[in-house]
Amino acid sequence: MCRQKNRTVEAALQQNTWICDIGRSQGLTLGHIQEYFTLWEMLRGTQLDENQEDQIKWKFTASGEYTAASAYKAQFLGNVKVPKAQTIWRAWAPPKCKFFVWLVTHDRVWTSDRLMRRGWPHSPSSPLCRNAPETALHLLAECRYTKRVWNLIAEWLAQPTLRPEVWRQSDHTLHWWTNITSCEDMPRKGIKSLSLLVIWEIWRERNARVFRKQETSAPGLLAKIKNEACSCAISGSKDLEFLLLRY
Repeated sequence: MCRQKNRTVEAALQQNTWICDIGRSQGLTLGHIQEYFTLWEMLRGTQLDENQEDQIKWKFTASGEYTAASAYKAQFLGNVKVPKAQTIWRAWAPPKCKFFVWLVTHDRVWTSDRLMRRGWPHSPSSPLCRNAPETALHLLAECRYTKRVWNLIAEWLAQPTLRPEVWRQSDHTLHWWTNITSCEDMPRKGIKSLSLLVIWEIWRERNARVFRKQETSAPGLLAKIKNEACSCAISGSKDLEFLLLRY
């Protein structure tokens, strides 16, 4: 079967007779002509040996042999890793919290600005402060309600560097995340875990106001964050437990 196939291919390659098989009934475009010359360059030096069996080589391994691992890696060719975003996955927190914060840092969370761009129903102002348009950065760092929550957390942990007034200026949620989790005087792993919980609880409060018309005060939200942090510490977050015991 392979030899018969080789003879058929060899006959098509002789004197470029394969050109005659190009269909022209529907017209040729500039793209077709470019592809034709590219294919011509690839085929004109091809020599077939009818005594040799065909071989299939997998270009993603040095040996030419297919492996499931190389096929999986091939799906990510061309991807660019964001080192700062990788710190989200290394922190200890419930998976739902880490996945949500990853969405936030990639501008994939459904705040009002994204809903507006899609032409979908949205609130003209932030559900938390009702004072400014809602973006991910505003929701988590610039909203006056959110700032009160962060100030309460800074007071709870006796850590002034968590106060919004001393944060470095950020123009993107990823920069903001990096800034607040890079405090020199705080255990970084514990702060990352706590920040994931805080962001998640702020988002839940936002949704409670949008969908259930229920509101929680800043001190009330702090109480929820404390309970969640204690539960996570008991569940196995040693860094978060160390942070809570320290302060």
